[in-house]
Amino acid sequence: MILHEQKHNDIDIIELSGRFIMANTAEVRERLKALIDKGSGKLIIDMEKVTFIDSAACAVLISAFKNMKIKSGRLILVNSPIVQSLIELTRLHTIFEILPNLPASLSQLADK
Repeated sequence: MILHEQKHNDIDIIELSGRFIMANTAEVRERLKALIDKGSGKLIIDMEKVTFIDSAACAVLISAFKNMKIKSGRLILVNSPIVQSLIELTRLHTIFEILPNLPASLSQLADK
């Protein structure tokens, strides 16, 4: 898996690509926690290029969601069709804010 961090104005963006599985969840969890702790409270997790996701990766996303709620921040997911299928199967789409692409997510957070 490849993880890339960037910032757009006051919005933090984590872009993930490849297989998001238990073997790399510790690194992703640490990077997300650090971004949430020092960030502005606006975070996009872009998983458009993720080709596989497992339950351990879902736990990382839930942890990031909870940490953002504690900070009164906003977290938006951008999903590939594979990720979206798992998110819907596990009913996590009922708690996550999900938008179709990065430009839409940036626009949504820039307005707030």
